[in-house]
Amino acid sequence: MEEEEPALRRRGDEEYRFGRILAISDGVFAFSLTLLVVDLVIPTSSSNSVLASQLLAQWPAILSYLISFAVVALTWNGHHETFRYIRHADGWLIVLNFALLLLVAFLPFPTAVLGRNQNEPVAAVIYAVTLTLLNLASATIWWYATRSHRLVDHDLDHHLIKKRFSRLAIGTVVFLVSIPVAFWQPYVAEIMWLPLFGLVLFIRT
Repeated sequence: MEEEEPALRRRGDEEYRFGRILAISDGVFAFSLTLLVVDLVIPTSSSNSVLASQLLAQWPAILSYLISFAVVALTWNGHHETFRYIRHADGWLIVLNFALLLLVAFLPFPTAVLGRNQNEPVAAVIYAVTLTLLNLASATIWWYATRSHRLVDHDLDHHLIKKRFSRLAIGTVVFLVSIPVAFWQPYVAEIMWLPLFGLVLFIRT
């Protein structure tokens, strides 16, 4: 009985730590999704034609909003899947998770910059760099947790580990490659990003 109590206490501490990690993570993801829509301007006009033109003029901001919403949604889904397999949490995992959350919380800023400066290469580059780092952070968390099965079950399938890492790494590579493309033509870089979402969903585990 005395030996069981420390084990139960450790299990309770682990569940508490995981609960705190997931709670703050979900909060940051939800807050970022909410902030993305703030940059969209609500037009007011007494004329239907003027109202329609005002709405159409916002298509760059709406496009960047939709891209960022998809990015946050996919990142949250990947984060959720990653923590399904993690059994233990240590200090470095918490640090890496906060690095990811820092980028998630920052995303509304480059989204707004891109929406207001659709034709400017610098805006597309800032956005691409942010998403490169965001995807890199997601892949790093999975790599750290599964390296030598550090924080996951020792019998976790190696094929699953490699497949999930490949899926997480694809986004990093695509956005990294799009950075020099954005200097040349921002629209081409954005076209490169769009198929990524379908590809990630297609190969998800």
